[in-house]
Amino acid sequence: MEPLKLVKSALAAALNPAYSKYLAPLLLLGDVFLSLIVLFKVPYTEIDWKAYMEQIAQYSAGEMDYIKIKGGTGPLVYPAGHVYIYSLLYKLTDQGRDVFTAQVVFVGLYLATLALVMAIYIKAKVPPYILPLLVLSKRLHSIYILRLFNDCFSVLFLLLSLLTYQHRLWTLGSALFSLSVSVKMGSLLALPGIGVTLLQAIGRDRALTQASIMAQIQLLLATPFIMVNARSYLSRAFELSRTFLWKETVNWRFLGQEERFQSRWFSAGLLVVHAGLLVLFICTRWTKPSNLPLTNFLRTYLFAWTVPSADSLQQYQISQRVTSRFMLTTILTSNAIGMLCARSLHFQFYSWLAWGTPYLLWVAGWNPVAVYAIWAAQEWAWNVYPTAEGSSAVVVAVLAVVVAGVWVGGYRERERERESKTVRAGEERSGREKKEI
Repeated sequence: MEPLKLVKSALAAALNPAYSKYLAPLLLLGDVFLSLIVLFKVPYTEIDWKAYMEQIAQYSAGEMDYIKIKGGTGPLVYPAGHVYIYSLLYKLTDQGRDVFTAQVVFVGLYLATLALVMAIYIKAKVPPYILPLLVLSKRLHSIYILRLFNDCFSVLFLLLSLLTYQHRLWTLGSALFSLSVSVKMGSLLALPGIGVTLLQAIGRDRALTQASIMAQIQLLLATPFIMVNARSYLSRAFELSRTFLWKETVNWRFLGQEERFQSRWFSAGLLVVHAGLLVLFICTRWTKPSNLPLTNFLRTYLFAWTVPSADSLQQYQISQRVTSRFMLTTILTSNAIGMLCARSLHFQFYSWLAWGTPYLLWVAGWNPVAVYAIWAAQEWAWNVYPTAEGSSAVVVAVLAVVVAGVWVGGYRERERERESKTVRAGEERSGREKKEI
């Protein structure tokens, strides 16, 4: 085969989603070796593990009042799921002393999450050239293997819920999402997207049932602590008035002054922008499957006494337009909007962002060069330590570019289907040419 034709065939394969399922196992295998190198060659860095174990030691000794459970970095501020997971790790690692065993667990957790994300991408028909971005992050390897943050478990459950939603396993997906919230409430950033998705996919009444399931799981997991001191549990596990440290912020360092960062006006402004962006996406993008103007959508799904039956033709047609790609785009965008407007981001929060950024850049319609360039800028910014004004500006700028890009081009699914057909047609022509040769 001539070199030019070989290059064309390679480019066509890189753009063809059908080949993603072949590339994914190879990348996963390569990352197994990379992760083992990190495990054995890069020194572990203590940040929160010791504090987690100190808190779990008090819980294991019988303390159930959240306000009394504290560690070296402060009080216990995570929901009950965190306590149960790290209690298992506490036992597995000789009361937290065997850090290497914990790292091995997190290597497995990282690789399981990577495999899960690849499965999600393949289900959404993402082309192969996007997949390498999932294995190239230095910061992600560090968060999982060298830092042992609880974010990793919460993200795993969130991504599991995404995959099950893609397969239309609604109750299982809702249960998994609730488990994610039970580890760390940061996953609530995805809730607006999940809510709009469920409303259109299964109708209002069934969506309310899913919300009830989420709430019941939270209550079930929290019951042992609520029975001792409900106010203590709720105020700690779901604390909304937490004070953030200027020296630790990754995203707003470029403000230049701590007074601006701590300003109530700044905090209020972020809330307004967050709400405004959610309203913008709901009004113009997230309700597209319903084919209803916003007023009719609100009247149909929120304010009407009766709504389309789950078995009605209208609801069936709407549900069919809630595709795997629509679900993934909407839920990941909801999370990205929340991170863009977050009061403060710390390094471990990159695990909430990094798995979805390659997909969101691709679905926004950026060309491959731009996708890799924007991803590289994000990766660089999150690896600058200590945080600096320049890197924090890049963190926010990339998030803004991602959100704006999705709003502009992320919901042109029919156009993307035509592009996929064009790629397949090119592959067929290439195959015929090979036969003729």
